Amino acid sequence: MLLEPSNKWYWQYDCASQSIVIQLSDGLAMSCHLNKRNMNNLCKGRVNFCAEDSSYYYYFLETLKDLAFSVPEKVQIALNAVTNLRFQKVKMPQSWFFDYHNSAVAFSTGDIITLSLKGDNVQFVILEADERVSMCMLLEDAVQLSDSKALAKFDVIRVMNDRVQLQKTVSKVLTDDSFSYVQIMA
Repeated sequence: MLLEPSNKWYWQYDCASQSIVIQLSDGLAMSCHLNKRNMNNLCKGRVNFCAEDSSYYYYFLETLKDLAFSVPEKVQIALNAVTNLRFQKVKMPQSWFFDYHNSAVAFSTGDIITLSLKGDNVQFVILEADERVSMCMLLEDAVQLSDSKALAKFDVIRVMNDRVQLQKTVSKVLTDDSFSYVQIMA
């Protein structure tokens, strides 16, 4: 079942779990993976799910359509991606965990990519990218980066683009105009 955004959706910080919970319509709530340690200070009180958030939600669903995830998994990935875009603290790149690749590709939001870790490819989605660095969200269950550092599903890491390998590019470029077609349903 695909969830349709509405003006009743909102984020709220949950003190018990120390993470963000998105309240969906009809009493349905989803705990997002972003915890307090990695959160910026924008999630105070009730934060409404806006038109821009809806656009990103649909955009990420579109980029995931050909991947082997179930519809509920795609919804969970898209909602966690939007949550990270909105509330993730800016981090320094941590490229040293991943193998170098001489790539001349320009990456963009929604690209499905792999990062190579000791010869194994690990799947991510790009949340934000510029000409040098990409913010990537893990799509796999977990990955051990080193003896002391691991990533869980939906964790975010920033890496230099010379570590990124394109797996699937988005067919539509996300621009400021992309937000004009979404209307939040009542």
